[in-house]
Amino acid sequence: MELLGVFINVVHKKPYRNFFSLLLTASFMLHVCSTDPGDTTRLNIPPPCAAETVPNVTVEHSTLDKATIYSISSTDCSIKWIARDSEKGVIKHWSQCTAPLALQLPLLTKICTAFFSSDKNTQAFHTLFWGGLEPERKPASQEMSLRLALAAYKSPRWDAKKGKPKNGDINGFVKDLASRELIYPELKELFDRFQRTIMLSAVEKVRVLEGEKLPFYDQLKQQGVKADDRLPFDCMVWFLVSKK
Repeated sequence: MELLGVFINVVHKKPYRNFFSLLLTASFMLHVCSTDPGDTTRLNIPPPCAAETVPNVTVEHSTLDKATIYSISSTDCSIKWIARDSEKGVIKHWSQCTAPLALQLPLLTKICTAFFSSDKNTQAFHTLFWGGLEPERKPASQEMSLRLALAAYKSPRWDAKKGKPKNGDINGFVKDLASRELIYPELKELFDRFQRTIMLSAVEKVRVLEGEKLPFYDQLKQQGVKADDRLPFDCMVWFLVSKK
């Protein structure tokens, strides 16, 4: 019953476009919320869902890349955190996952627990390099891309016809906009569990396209976006992580 309550809350917060999507989400929730959560008591971390069944994290050291790689996979979701010896305090996030970010939280929580419990550079950790908002491997979640595009459309500082901010450089505009509109609430929730704060610290290589060329145009159109409105949807992103 607790798991059903979690599922109903997720559906209530984010309506689904069709019954097939609903079934996929239900399947993912049942899968990720049915294995041993691992030992989070030492870190005082609450489990992300009631009947937790998240797979174990695999930790390996690559001598070729000179990095420690934390990996977790479940159904169609695969996430890796890469900690290179030459970049002390920096984690590279990599994922191929079709599930919404909210439903990735059990996996992300498990991988965070593994990292904070065992990595030699835990105390030095300060930067999460997310990579591009537009996922490298598809299909994948594109929620942050959608949120960025929609936030720019609604911003009085963005010129949708020219596809650039009315004043200032585009990297600075996107950084400020994404931070102000908090296009990454799931990451904030994740690091809150570990008594840490996260904030967007740097943006570069912003990409802009006409609305009709974006994969989530149907959702943008519902908010008034026209086919020829040019909006930012992708960029390279770095987050600053610090203890509370």
